[in-house]
Amino acid sequence: MRNAVAGGEVTDEVAQLRTQLVAATAAVSDAYRHNARIVRVLTVLGQPSTPEQLVEQTLIVLSQVFGADVAGMARVVGDRLVLTGCCGLAETHPILDTGWVLGGAAAEAVAGGRAVARAEPDLTDVDIPADLAELRLRSGVWVPLTGGPDADDQMLFLFSRSAALLGPTELHLLASVADRLRLAVDARERSVAAERLATYGHQLSGYLELPQLLAQAATMLARLLGADSARVVTVDGGRARLGSSAPTAPHRRSRWSRPVSELPGWSAATRGEAYRGIDPGDGDGDARALLCAPVMRDGAPAALLYAYRDRRRPFQGEAVETARIFANHLAAAMTNAELYRALRDSEASLRHQATHDSLTGLANRSLAGEHLEQALSGTDPHPVGLLFCDLDKFKEVNDRLGHDAGDELLWQVADRLRGCVRGSDVLARFGGDEFVVILDSAADLDEVNEVGRRIVRVLEAPFPLRGERVQISASVGGVLGVRGRTTAGAMLRDADAAMYTAKNRGPGLVEVFDEAASHRSLDRLALRSELSHAVERDQLRLRYQPIVNLATSEILGFEALLRWHHPVRGVVPPDDFIPLAEETGAIIGIGDWVLAQACRQLAVWQRLPGRSRLGMNVNLSATQLQQPGVAVHTLGVIKDAGVSPGDICLEITEHSSIRTDVTEFATTLRGAGVNFALDDFGISYSNLSHLKRLPVGTLKIDRLFVDGMTAKDTDLGIVRAILAIADSIGLAVVAEGIETAEQRAALLALGCERGQGYLLGPPLSDEEATALLLGAGRRSVPARH
Repeated sequence: MRNAVAGGEVTDEVAQLRTQLVAATAAVSDAYRHNARIVRVLTVLGQPSTPEQLVEQTLIVLSQVFGADVAGMARVVGDRLVLTGCCGLAETHPILDTGWVLGGAAAEAVAGGRAVARAEPDLTDVDIPADLAELRLRSGVWVPLTGGPDADDQMLFLFSRSAALLGPTELHLLASVADRLRLAVDARERSVAAERLATYGHQLSGYLELPQLLAQAATMLARLLGADSARVVTVDGGRARLGSSAPTAPHRRSRWSRPVSELPGWSAATRGEAYRGIDPGDGDGDARALLCAPVMRDGAPAALLYAYRDRRRPFQGEAVETARIFANHLAAAMTNAELYRALRDSEASLRHQATHDSLTGLANRSLAGEHLEQALSGTDPHPVGLLFCDLDKFKEVNDRLGHDAGDELLWQVADRLRGCVRGSDVLARFGGDEFVVILDSAADLDEVNEVGRRIVRVLEAPFPLRGERVQISASVGGVLGVRGRTTAGAMLRDADAAMYTAKNRGPGLVEVFDEAASHRSLDRLALRSELSHAVERDQLRLRYQPIVNLATSEILGFEALLRWHHPVRGVVPPDDFIPLAEETGAIIGIGDWVLAQACRQLAVWQRLPGRSRLGMNVNLSATQLQQPGVAVHTLGVIKDAGVSPGDICLEITEHSSIRTDVTEFATTLRGAGVNFALDDFGISYSNLSHLKRLPVGTLKIDRLFVDGMTAKDTDLGIVRAILAIADSIGLAVVAEGIETAEQRAALLALGCERGQGYLLGPPLSDEEATALLLGAGRRSVPARH
């Protein structure tokens, strides 16, 4: 009996052990299955992908590991659940667009912030929408994804045809997956947004025209936020204006041309804040989700960024931050565009001023010369005509009635001359009382003569001037040039010679180029020939004009100026012989002589007490730049004279023609310390291009603007603009031609620190300049040379 009892107890223990073993095996199996599920989900979450791809791949894996027939993600929009991703439904299923009413287990999960599972018979029609009835779904689980206080409620759901409920462990696993999925999607969205922001911010800076910039900004904003459409609305004087929209969607432009106070989100924009909401519609269809971000400049909205989505995809918190950063990029790009427009307008204004006469508005010498060269290089079979006109007795009128009356007379003359030329011809004022007409297509010399007589006739009628009727006339010289054979210089020379023939014969006459004019032209050729020997015959002299500190009168250096003392002709003006030297190539040898003389003189002066840092400016012709090895040669001349390259400044005339590549020349000399200055800045069209081609350190304001700055607002504005340009790119400025104390004071008031002119010191011989440096006769101005 005792043995039987003992045997029963053993049997019970074995059965109990077996039960425990089965339970342990099941637990291990469940743990393995759960771990396998976690590994599969974590593998998907860890793979590189876009946010959309991540959601799609995660839903596929969840449907597989949990045996779900439908897996999806939805966002709570008002009282509805709107799908943002789904696996298990056809792409054309209507519920993907409409969603369904939030209720039942889904509402319980959102309200409680926890996973909820239901199966038949507890499952109701409120839990799973009737639109899915054909799938015969018998169980479901709803897991909320909450992304923080600034995020909209989202939900992960799994529906199955099986009535088996998921256990607590599985629900806990799904909740963990939901949190990880939310974090992974947020991280990817931030990464994509950051990458696009960096790219778009860089790209925006490349658009310098405002319309194109705003158009690109609208397109980029739509892509950046995944919006259906986007708009940039500019704010101008309290009114809104549609800057651009993208993608190209229908819109009512009138809606954006209204007071800014009526714009959606304007109140938040005035505080520099973004706005999210629902736009009731602007003509594009139903109400849509709206995001508005202000583009702030100087503490106020300069534009508003609008992005739109359909209501089932409202913008979340990360979209707001992305839009704010993009708005900052756009604000910087708009500033760049405005600076570019201001610079372009300023350059256009300076170009017009540089190529047109400020008094008459006609083309000036530089523009006329350029046009004449272009006309002569053309293929038109007809020749080019040129007329050189000089007013008779203009000086008497100017002296008797004053310069203002003279200017008014020149303006009236220009107005009459406009009626003498065709639209294709060019009328220019060369300076003073000289005018030039270029006939683009002249039949023969008779036609040139006829236009000249027309000019004489139109100027015969008296001019009303200061209550008087002033009578003047014009002497006109004409010439005909053959395209491809005649040069612009030759035509100007011959027309000028013909004009002087007409003037010598009497006022109001026309003369075409003839033998007499040819003799005068030969005389000019003789001068060119004699110039080539001027150096060896010791006929050239240097004069040195001081460059001073305008505030302290300290002498900073000198500009070396060339003079030609001809044994028969006397002093030949530089404006007469420098162009000849450039035409003949004599300027190369003359330039070497000038540079060597100036450097040697500087070496002497730098040995004087307190003058070791004295500088020397030397003019350099564009012709010299075209010579091979000019950089090494120039540097050798400077060093042979015993001065530091850093004390030498080479002046390039701003209107000189630099057509060759000067990169090697400029790089070599600048690397050795040689400085560059752009002379006569502002009087030609090539100024800004020269700033790009040469390492210019100094701009020299032409005396033309300095002379008029105390009397004309235009000249004062030009000087101010030049100083602003120089300051913006770190250049020094020297004002030329200062002759009055008023000019000096005006320049100082504008911030110009250095200058030269007869008020500060005329061109001096080396002996006079030495005496000035030693302190002798500082206030006594030597005679002009």
